[in-house]
Amino acid sequence: MVHAELVAQLVKLGDDYEILYLLASSAPREATEQAQALQEAAPERVRVIQFAQAVDRAGMLSAGVEHSRGAILFTVPDHLQIDLAVLDDLHAAIQAGSDLAFASRKRGKTGSSARIQSELFNRVVSLASGRNFRDIASETRALRRQVAEETPIYGDFYRYLPLMAERLGFRVDEIPARQHPRATSRAVHAPRIYLWRAIDILSIFFISRFTRHPLRLFGGVGTAFAASGGLVLLAVAIQRFAGTPLADRPVLVLGTLLIGLGVQTFTIGLLAELLLFFHARKVRDYRVTAVYEASSPPLEP
Repeated sequence: MVHAELVAQLVKLGDDYEILYLLASSAPREATEQAQALQEAAPERVRVIQFAQAVDRAGMLSAGVEHSRGAILFTVPDHLQIDLAVLDDLHAAIQAGSDLAFASRKRGKTGSSARIQSELFNRVVSLASGRNFRDIASETRALRRQVAEETPIYGDFYRYLPLMAERLGFRVDEIPARQHPRATSRAVHAPRIYLWRAIDILSIFFISRFTRHPLRLFGGVGTAFAASGGLVLLAVAIQRFAGTPLADRPVLVLGTLLIGLGVQTFTIGLLAELLLFFHARKVRDYRVTAVYEASSPPLEP
């Protein structure tokens, strides 16, 4: 059923296409047989890639890009959340000049709990990254091959590909889309999922704002710790001159630990800054869209 919907939408685009099915090593035998049957029925249009060992989604996405042959790539998750009719809008956005376009889900029947969690997550990610997206984790996307080849894809950051691509200077657009009629969503996830998403948000915050200036983050945090420890010790010193003995004063140890933690944090930022300085020539955090110049060098007077 999903394959038929996908083919129908790709045919509407009017361009030549191929479909790659990426199968994990743990894929059920029934799913593997269905994918093989689809490939045998349309060998010119369908290819199947099955992995020999456990691979995360980022690795599967990288392998799919490597084995694909088109200039424009679409990614569709195994669990449909968005009406595939949006592929036409995503393709139109790419043709209009976007480098990456992704569908923004309008959660309807999935329940208020899932909708609230999604809105809260996207707002926090927007605050952390400084960019306003309504559904950053949507995996229904259209992108140029150059985006996939130049944007680092690793770990759980495949979820935030639009953020990573926009940071490199690619044009990213978000396209509203209807929810798929068979879409489902869990209202409550396992505690580890929330922990991982919180760690992802911290990573996004650092990568988006402090990749080129790590000392600003670690130096600021270290200075805050050290200043807090200094104030604590200053208060202890004032109390000591006022006649309060230092014996059995845990706050003295707290102040000392805060200063030590501040110095260590500041040192981490300084080391990161030094590493960037010595490797600055190898780091390219910009992207050139076009170069306009004369076809031949000007004549000397």
